[in-house]
Amino acid sequence: MPYPQTLKENPKIIFFTDFDGTITLKDSMATGRKSTDNLGFGEKQRKQGNLDTLNNKVTFRDSFWEMMESVKAPFPECIRLLCENIKLDPYFKDFYLWSKTNNVPVIVLSSGMNPIIRSLLVHLVGPEANDIEIVSNEVVVKPGKTLDQEDGWQLKYHDDSGFGHDKSLTIRPYAKHFTARPDEPRPTMLYAGDGVSDLSAARETDLLFAKKGHDLITYCEREDVPVTMRLTAELIQSSLSYLNPLKERELDLRGHKIPTIENLGVAKDQDAIDFTDNDITTISNFPLSPRLRTLLLARNRVNSIQPTLANSIPNLTTLVLTSNNVAELADLDPLRNFPRLTHLSLLENPVTRKEHYRNWMIWRCPTIRFLDYQKVKDVERNKATELFGTFSEPSALASKIMGIKSRTFDIPDVSTSASNGVQANGKDYRVKLTETEKKRLEALIRNAKSLQDITRLEKEINEGRIPSGGGDVEMED
Repeated sequence: MPYPQTLKENPKIIFFTDFDGTITLKDSMATGRKSTDNLGFGEKQRKQGNLDTLNNKVTFRDSFWEMMESVKAPFPECIRLLCENIKLDPYFKDFYLWSKTNNVPVIVLSSGMNPIIRSLLVHLVGPEANDIEIVSNEVVVKPGKTLDQEDGWQLKYHDDSGFGHDKSLTIRPYAKHFTARPDEPRPTMLYAGDGVSDLSAARETDLLFAKKGHDLITYCEREDVPVTMRLTAELIQSSLSYLNPLKERELDLRGHKIPTIENLGVAKDQDAIDFTDNDITTISNFPLSPRLRTLLLARNRVNSIQPTLANSIPNLTTLVLTSNNVAELADLDPLRNFPRLTHLSLLENPVTRKEHYRNWMIWRCPTIRFLDYQKVKDVERNKATELFGTFSEPSALASKIMGIKSRTFDIPDVSTSASNGVQANGKDYRVKLTETEKKRLEALIRNAKSLQDITRLEKEINEGRIPSGGGDVEMED
């Protein structure tokens, strides 16, 4: 449904998306792209047109018109070529069905041609795709010709802008609607895109998703537009996997601004994964990876570790967390569950300024041989035991440190506890919410006004964090 009918059901989220290269896979044929490369003036001239548009030498309207005019094949032949080869993102159908169930309108904003996009969506998604709103360019018959004839059709632009279809013109009425009605709950607006046709939409929504390595990312980096990157299956499959100097099979995922670890099931067997220079906050969500021995996470934003992480990567020997945000000694407690961890770096984390930091890590993780690139000495192990006692009978100082966390609580894992000899009546600590705090937490959930609020609350709750406003906590032995 077009605006304003889209708002009649009071959606909490509206999802705008490009079609070519966004819903379609990277290596699939996109509407204008494949037609031009195979039936028009070719890939080289098309890419040069995109580059000229990105550098403001020509308008997208003129560049795209030239592309489409170079295609002389009858329109049915163009549709046949596309239908024989095009592939959608394998998760799009499930996402769309979820969106229908959860009252999330999906609106396709495309510089392609409506008849082709509609046919492809219905063919690949099913008849339910008829409900997807498509705002795009059209196709008209040239005077004296038919669609079945060579050079018998041409593009009809959606509007008079320099884009031919200025996608921002479709998005802006939604924002203006709620600006004029401040008392109405405003839905969170999302946009996903990849190329030069998406430039006008890049600043219009609350959250922008852009494909790594494409023109929209180049534009956003140049114009300082915030972008959320995802660790997609496609990104993992296209990333370099090589033998490092230690003869380990290493997957290179450096520098993608990834906020969350996900989809690693497609990475297959790796000895090492390099996540350096991303935006990861929590080390979690690993599939069972018994071969994985090295994790490089320098210069991220890590502040917590999944309590049961050792179940997923039991043979981890090296963990580099240089330049992160780990704040409390007890936040590192999950590391004690790694029986083969020998090399650990926590340099340039706030936790390293804590009193007894080095002695604590040596005591809590007795398998470590090198801490912050310095060999652990016997005299340090003896000093740690003197300070903190034994695991079965920790000193008062050890008990105090174990009770100070960054407002998190551990969700006990039976298999992990059993494998490490921790009994149910041992000295594990957890956080108990009072009835008042539970009510405040429920209020936070009820009063969430945007997708960002909901996502943040869900993430913090799942990780055992008390969201801001949750109140103080009581430590329970």
